[in-house]
Amino acid sequence: MPYAPVITPYTDASPCPRVEVFFEEFHEDTATVTVYRTAAGREYQVRGAVNAATAGSLSRIDFEVPFNIPVTYRAEMFDADGLSLGFTDPTTLPSLDSADTWLHNPLDPQGAVKVIAKLGSAAVLSRPMMGSVSRPIGRRVGVVLTQGRTGLVDLTWDIHAYDLTTADKVQALLGDYTSTTVPVLCLRVGGDESRIRIPKPLFLGVLNIAEEMQDVQYGGEWTVQRITGDEAAPPVPGLFIPLLTNADLNAYYATNADLNSDNASNAAVNRRYDLAQFSGPA
Repeated sequence: MPYAPVITPYTDASPCPRVEVFFEEFHEDTATVTVYRTAAGREYQVRGAVNAATAGSLSRIDFEVPFNIPVTYRAEMFDADGLSLGFTDPTTLPSLDSADTWLHNPLDPQGAVKVIAKLGSAAVLSRPMMGSVSRPIGRRVGVVLTQGRTGLVDLTWDIHAYDLTTADKVQALLGDYTSTTVPVLCLRVGGDESRIRIPKPLFLGVLNIAEEMQDVQYGGEWTVQRITGDEAAPPVPGLFIPLLTNADLNAYYATNADLNSDNASNAAVNRRYDLAQFSGPA
């Protein structure tokens, strides 16, 4: 089936490397779609593109796309009754190249921060079996009772923060005195750190980020942000913060006539990420 998406990569820091997934058209009976991303043998639903309503086209920004490996996108189309119309053809992006590692909260991509791992981070990768050995009366050897193997547990990822601005951004990933968020972080490794044998991307459940002073006590700004967490499911992919809103459009265009004269179609309007607050791709 046709309708393959167009994948456009962006490697700048506005707010972090990402891709636009754009479907110019769907089957004429399509009412909603769910977009999937496959990379490194795992498939995820794309955040903000789950049972998403469409008027013939769809554009989404994927901030969770891993770096430096092939990534494939496709969508399942549904009619107004929720019946599947099949999948679009897939499109593969050979690589979203990044020499850097990025960390962000999936529900707040604008808070993404470029991080430098401390030597020894992820030195031990543990995926234990959940279970116990039972020793029934009359048995000479134990019986293993297990629920199967887990994802990564007790993963350590310590970050060098050479300035207080970076330290503040890392700490803000878990919220602050006035804001609350889901304590799940998305880690996307880049450069030499891409060789580390962790999932790409890796979602970590993190309940604390301890801050260790290096030279702050002597007037400097260098800290180490110590992160330890277990591999976790990402927040429900239907949850997302819209990047481009009517408020953005209303702030830029004085009238609907101005908006229509500057954009050839509704699809073009929906892709005006340059008008969003985070100053994304034009």
